[in-house]
Amino acid sequence: MKGAENMKKSPPIRPGLVLKKRYMEPDNFTVTDLSQLLEISYHSLSNILSGKGSITPDIALKLEKIFSNTTVEFWLNLQTAYDIWYAEGNRGTDEPFYQLMTFGGEAILKLIGASNCEGYDAKAVVLKEKSVYPDIMAIPKDPHSKNERIFIEFQAYTETMIRHITASKVALSCAQDQYTGSVLTAIIYTDQKFQDNACAYSIESESGESYLKGQFKEIVLSNYTEEKLIEIDPRLVILVPFTLTSKTSKTELAQKCNKWKSIAIEVFPESSNRNVLNVLSLFILNRFKDLSVKEVRAMLNFDLSDTRAGEELIDMGLQKGRQELLYTMLFNRFGSGLPVNKETLVDMDDTVINSLSTAIFDFKTAEEFASWWRERPYERANK
Repeated sequence: MKGAENMKKSPPIRPGLVLKKRYMEPDNFTVTDLSQLLEISYHSLSNILSGKGSITPDIALKLEKIFSNTTVEFWLNLQTAYDIWYAEGNRGTDEPFYQLMTFGGEAILKLIGASNCEGYDAKAVVLKEKSVYPDIMAIPKDPHSKNERIFIEFQAYTETMIRHITASKVALSCAQDQYTGSVLTAIIYTDQKFQDNACAYSIESESGESYLKGQFKEIVLSNYTEEKLIEIDPRLVILVPFTLTSKTSKTELAQKCNKWKSIAIEVFPESSNRNVLNVLSLFILNRFKDLSVKEVRAMLNFDLSDTRAGEELIDMGLQKGRQELLYTMLFNRFGSGLPVNKETLVDMDDTVINSLSTAIFDFKTAEEFASWWRERPYERANK
């Protein structure tokens, strides 16, 4: 990678990890104890703690009552920060793409030209106990099936070695499972520039005795039209945002969002509507980075806070409280050049922090945050 613009930001804190490490463990809450207080099932709370479930507004209200030093905004901001990170350029589409595979996998298999699009289970692969994203794999449900194994890389940022990385993941996965059958590997780029920046890759066996049997395909979503994707499978409407130029006007985008939502609700089961709109929202945020969460909510008439969204940030000072958490969230979104350093923000009183907790996701740029910060000299002077 070249240049600072290609550096990956650290992932935000997983909401369930905050709940477990900062609140449950210090107060000796078990999953059974807290699930009963929240009036949800043991399984539902376990999913939240592991990152498979979301902190909804209803749960946030109850957490505020149980842990009186927290607020509804605190919990919802944690969840939304987790969602937003996956919609930005830091491998930001892997999680929503995996969600899409779980409820629309057949449509994706049609897109990449799989020989048989039925009878597969999608999963995120874990190699040697270490998560490697995205590593989405579709495995035939019938182990005796002659269908190939399918590996899909969803690429929404520049990675010059993506073909090498993908090939190595496929080889490692096959080695772990001692699988010697046919494979279909596909890289789905969200934009042409990501494919253009990828280094060429090929591997040949001079002896003809050692090789992987299968196909390697590449799809560039920005080269498709909305009509073409929907013609392949109407469920691919979820990927349609990537067919538009990022300079599409907000007025036009709002009209299209309404259309996409209508199609999605029609072609997906009602039980998956919320997950479908969640994924669509995150893909829109990834494609149109100048939009705020609030604007996308309005376009889709959908609350992104009520959706699924790094333990790495625990070591960056989670235990120091909300102030440092908010600084980390600001830094993850805007990088260096903030009008306030960590020490200053950590020293702010609750009035400033509560205001910032509410406003943080309305900021589109560091300049907007700076303007908001300058408008509050009285609150800061009172500290």
